[in-house]
Amino acid sequence: MRELSKRANVAPKTLYNAFGDRDRLIGLAIREMYDALRYNVKFKTSDKTLSGLLDRAIVLNRGNLKARNYAKAVATIYFAPGTHLELRDILQEMAVGKTSEWLADLRTKGQLHDWVDIEHLTRHMANMEYALILDWATGRVKDSEYLFRFAEIVLFSALASTRGEVYETARTMMVRMAETREVPSFGNPVIGHQSS
Repeated sequence: MRELSKRANVAPKTLYNAFGDRDRLIGLAIREMYDALRYNVKFKTSDKTLSGLLDRAIVLNRGNLKARNYAKAVATIYFAPGTHLELRDILQEMAVGKTSEWLADLRTKGQLHDWVDIEHLTRHMANMEYALILDWATGRVKDSEYLFRFAEIVLFSALASTRGEVYETARTMMVRMAETREVPSFGNPVIGHQSS
């Protein structure tokens, strides 16, 4: 914080007053980078569908393949015992995106099992995603398997928690992945600044 306040030419107290503590500042910096990436990608799928959630997971995690050290650092922060709860919440939301909203919508449509606790499920999904990132960043998962394993997390979660049309969609995608050993493709998103 001292170094940052020196570079910003402000007193350390000013940073603390503006951001709270160091963990919150770190979380906001990580979130800003993540939001900038998402803002510059226009997807062809809706984030209110299984295909859209999977599309975003694949595209955004494809970026991790070019930023191994960054991804490893974020995953390490997520699992560190001393990480502030607010920072962990920011990182969890980055991992699962709009999954909570999608699941809540499925519940109103009767396509989510009654026993599913949405907050609990999304927390477990984030845990699995960051664990996969650590496994990959430390060499336990090959680059060629990384996106496939990420898609599995999304699809396994959908298979376990949904029923009806969504379940059948997840099952079809999972069977196809098992047969082809390729992640689903949704068409390349448009990269570049989106207009409001």
